[in-house]
Amino acid sequence: MKRILTLLTLLVTNCLFAQKIDKHTLCQTWYLDKYSDEEEYYLPPKKEEGDYMTLRKDMTYEAQSEGTLSSGTWMLNTNGKYLELKDGNRKVEKLYVYFASDKSLVVVYDVDEYRIWEVHYVSSK
Repeated sequence: MKRILTLLTLLVTNCLFAQKIDKHTLCQTWYLDKYSDEEEYYLPPKKEEGDYMTLRKDMTYEAQSEGTLSSGTWMLNTNGKYLELKDGNRKVEKLYVYFASDKSLVVVYDVDEYRIWEVHYVSSK
């Protein structure tokens, strides 16, 4: 049963990567909704309630993570299907986009401790 579930997950993931990501779809405020792994969904901890990121058309962003505000510039790499967020200190975060629509955004942060987690954002609370 686990093999079938794993195979199904891989097939769905491959289909999601085939999606074309549009910059205009991303330009809005995204609120942290939940995390997921291969087996289930998890609500964010209390310290992450209210976390969001706003991607603007002028390629700037503002984000709140665990109560800390940050801002800078962003870019979308459509070939690699990832976002790069560069803050004022030139620190870069890479987010692989698994799914994007007007109401939902699913990414995986390119950081060792978060690489196994899908992060789900929604456009309205």
